[in-house]
Amino acid sequence: MDNKHDADSEYAHPMFDEPSSVLPVAPSFERKVRRAAWWSALKAAALYAAFGIAWIVLGDRLLVWLGDGSSLDVRYMELLKGIAFVLLTAGVLLLALHRALLRWHRFEIKARASAELMRTVAMTVPDALVVLDADGRIRFANARARALLGITRSPLIGNTFDAPEWAITNAEGGAMDAAELPFARVRQERQPVLDIVHAIHPPGAARKLLSINAAPLLSAEGEFAGMVAGIRDITQLRQEQVIDERSRAVLRALADFDAFVLEPRSLHETLACACRSLIDRGVCVMAWVGVVKADSARSVVPLASAGDGRTYLDTLRVTWDESATGIGPVGQAVRSRKLVVADDIANDPSFAHWRQMALERGYSCVFAAPVIGHADVPDLVLCGYHREPNAYADQVQELLAEFSQRLARAAALSHQQAEHEVGRQRLSAALHGTINALQRMVEARDPYTFGHEERVARLAVAIADALGFPPAQRQALDIAAQLHDIGKMSVPAEILSKPSRLTAAEYELIKSHVDAGYRILEHIDFGMPVAEIVRQHHERLDGSGYPNGLHGEHVRLEARVLAVADVAESMLSHRPYRATLGLAAVREELLAGSGVRYDADAVAACLRVLMSAESPFAAVATH
Repeated sequence: MDNKHDADSEYAHPMFDEPSSVLPVAPSFERKVRRAAWWSALKAAALYAAFGIAWIVLGDRLLVWLGDGSSLDVRYMELLKGIAFVLLTAGVLLLALHRALLRWHRFEIKARASAELMRTVAMTVPDALVVLDADGRIRFANARARALLGITRSPLIGNTFDAPEWAITNAEGGAMDAAELPFARVRQERQPVLDIVHAIHPPGAARKLLSINAAPLLSAEGEFAGMVAGIRDITQLRQEQVIDERSRAVLRALADFDAFVLEPRSLHETLACACRSLIDRGVCVMAWVGVVKADSARSVVPLASAGDGRTYLDTLRVTWDESATGIGPVGQAVRSRKLVVADDIANDPSFAHWRQMALERGYSCVFAAPVIGHADVPDLVLCGYHREPNAYADQVQELLAEFSQRLARAAALSHQQAEHEVGRQRLSAALHGTINALQRMVEARDPYTFGHEERVARLAVAIADALGFPPAQRQALDIAAQLHDIGKMSVPAEILSKPSRLTAAEYELIKSHVDAGYRILEHIDFGMPVAEIVRQHHERLDGSGYPNGLHGEHVRLEARVLAVADVAESMLSHRPYRATLGLAAVREELLAGSGVRYDADAVAACLRVLMSAESPFAAVATH
């Protein structure tokens, strides 16, 4: 400590004791000061000469006047005159010198106080302060500058601004154009420059990033005499900024991923989105997710990836055992169930097995995060690579760990969704099988209407599509249409297959199939109002329908569509007691009842479907 203090004192104080060594005085200005001094001295001498001459002349006349008629000794009077002159001039000189010396001492006190103040400020300011002369040589540097440049014993004074002891580079570490350095710019522009950023690499110290503000020192004639520069070490600040930027990048990737998995996704879609989010937001240049196998090889197999590492993954072999392929970040993450980072691939011994492949692709840093499933063991591993070493600081690692947890929850939901989808498909298949079986039972009792319910369902769904029904409403209509005549199972078969017209009593029995169908279906939980649609499919808007004579909006929209489809298909199909009536009759019937018995929108949509050349019902319409 003592040696360092002495060294700092030896270099610091002389700088302020000799201010001329920092900013040299121009010769013309020095000549001007000398001329002013001689002129002041000349005026003082002239005043003194004038005073002396006046004293002598006036004194002699006074002596002559006093000597006339007087007994005074003239020589004695001349002696007194000389003594009085000396005393008077001595007094005047005393006052003048006192005044001049007082002013000089006051000036000197102010100058010393100012110099001391400047020295104190320069030595205690948190930034480095450097003064250079016109040749770019350092004439003053405070203690912070010495520490920043890594020179604590050898003097800085006399070194140039671009001395090889502290190699200068740009912020990225590349060569910097000398014309862009602060000294060169200030000397060229004669204007202050602000926030010039470059890096230095002091001997025996880490690389530092500097922000420099500099201003020119100009002589009295306006000539460039040097530069004063304030230097701030922004290495830590820039590192914090980079960490903040990468943290925000992970947060943005999290937001992208969360937005994507709001909708049900497959597992592969979920994993691919996780990798793509990290790549798109610049968190890494290559990312992949692998499944952790519980086989004898304890392998980790990539399932999804994003970025520029496809060929890298094709040759990658990773395990989670204690072998050479399992001691890397992935294997460590699986075994420890914690995020693991290899900050410097080039020098990390655990990454030796993959080092050459990674370095060839420019990877310098890698993280591996376990994606832990319901059994509290890693089901998957998320891995990401960056081109810069030490890319994942602690703050970034915490967010990456959170990302892996979100991925774990999303993957679990994908598994559940897949299981639910399989169950839904099985239930759907069972439902359609049951519906088909019921249809076959009805058709077995009424062979003349074979295929009727299937054709009505197809037409009803086509009308629903034309009207823009949502999926749930469309499905309810489809099921109801396929089962709308299930109540006919309660009607005697001889009435259903009677080749002649029905009597009034027989027709009433036929009408009872609506309520019978409702009773069959009402206790089945379709999750949709299927039974109610079946009960209402013979209702009419004007109240002329059955079984309840409902009016207008009291009839469900699905039942109104089913009614139109049922009428159209029945008229277009053959019956035991008549042949098909044809499309013209269907059109006439529907248009006559549009808005009265039948829903107008459903009628218009039905006719568009039947009359369309591309419609699958065109063949039916031409029966």
